Amino acid sequence: MKKNEIMLLLVVFGILALVVSWQLIYKNNQTKTQEIEAENTELQQTVDRLEILNGKKPEYITAIEQMKTTDDRIIDSFASGVRVEDQVMYLYNMELVDANDVRVPNVSLEAAQIVPYEGTLATSEGYELHDDGIGMYRLGTTVGMTTTNNGLKNVLNYIYGMDSKKSVTGVALMTDVDGYLTGNMQLDFFYLTGTEVPYVEQNISGVSTGTTNIFGVLNGSAVQPVGGQSGDLEGEMTDTEGEAAEAEGED
Repeated sequence: MKKNEIMLLLVVFGILALVVSWQLIYKNNQTKTQEIEAENTELQQTVDRLEILNGKKPEYITAIEQMKTTDDRIIDSFASGVRVEDQVMYLYNMELVDANDVRVPNVSLEAAQIVPYEGTLATSEGYELHDDGIGMYRLGTTVGMTTTNNGLKNVLNYIYGMDSKKSVTGVALMTDVDGYLTGNMQLDFFYLTGTEVPYVEQNISGVSTGTTNIFGVLNGSAVQPVGGQSGDLEGEMTDTEGEAAEAEGED
């Protein structure tokens, strides 16, 4: 083989080596470099955003503390539970607001219903907020009422002056033949669950809660003996009663 041909082959092999190097090494490195540059750009944007957030950290801490204070105040304004005895005692005390002008002759209590959340759970930055398990319940109560103009004002002041949340959603009253306002008021009780606030039972001391003698009968014998003497003690029989009982047994 001539020297010129050898040189030509060397040139060809050199060109092929350059092409292979370009395809396998340089171009591959260039692609990786572009990917790294894109990642660096994205990371730099993240760093810039975090630096901005870090600069606002004191503001965020203050805002979070204010939100927590507001949340606690809202939770404190709701009862942690409402039972039948709570509703009864509330209406009992309603009559005591104006003892001469307010009467509650009848009440209709509804079962508790959950109040669905209708707000948004996302921030302006796109972060989603998750429900922390707190639920709101409503107990609808129809209150029959007989009152006067002043009595109605006092009752409304009493309802909206209480700590726990209640709402008057409707009032339907008319003047009766005696000149009093009579009709119904729709009163809703609200309470929260999942707040870890313990339920506080009602203090019903001094309120009559029942009797063992539901018919109000007298104790002792209901049959007066001949001669006007007092009856026997409860549980004992007179001779006449014993004979009557034996006669019934024989029948």
